[in-house]
Amino acid sequence: MTAPTIIVTEKENLKEILKAAIIEAEKEIKASKPDKLYTINQVAKRLSRAHETINKLVKNGVISTTKDGLITESAINDYLYQ
Repeated sequence: MTAPTIIVTEKENLKEILKAAIIEAEKEIKASKPDKLYTINQVAKRLSRAHETINKLVKNGVISTTKDGLITESAINDYLYQ
């Protein structure tokens, strides 16, 4: 039987470690599910922005789209959490 390991760390360091672990877990969950697709209008409503604002973000490459012009859930999250 192995003795338990005790790790001492500062509060801020612990926050960073936990945040990184949560982000990694979320990525693994998202990778196992296919992304939902949204139109520009749906994204505008969801983010409470004007249609033209989302259109400009897409044209400027801030929000990526699929070949047929739809926006993935992960593209929305990338925009929100950048």
